[in-house]
Amino acid sequence: MSHDKVSAFDSDILRSTFRRAIIEERIPESQWRDFAAQMVRDVTGFETVDPEFVEWITRKSGQTLNRSVAPKYLDHKLECPYCLTIRLRIPDDARPETPIFCDDCGEYLGTWDEIQTDFEKQGGQNGVFRLEKGRIKRIG
Repeated sequence: MSHDKVSAFDSDILRSTFRRAIIEERIPESQWRDFAAQMVRDVTGFETVDPEFVEWITRKSGQTLNRSVAPKYLDHKLECPYCLTIRLRIPDDARPETPIFCDDCGEYLGTWDEIQTDFEKQGGQNGVFRLEKGRIKRIG
């Protein structure tokens, strides 16, 4: 079954359902592809699932299928691996060793120093960015 044999509406529902399930059931990233493929088989009744469709369902928002294209969104430690958004709970008095958590799901993301270092590695000190629906998008 390929991605284009499922309507765009159904594809979005599958992807949203997948994202909710990995958060609620705390499915490790190493199991995402198998889980997504089984979910598609269960919903559609097809035995085979297009690997690119599974890749689309499981990829993090800033990733692309073509790995040579640079992502438009910042991710790494900034993007929560559980709910796939960038919404950080940062205390006003944050110090380098302060633990930082996702403001959406409450998962630990790293220390304030690790988060800042990761942001800098992604070019966060240079360029123009827009905060868009819980994600940081490079616009220039």
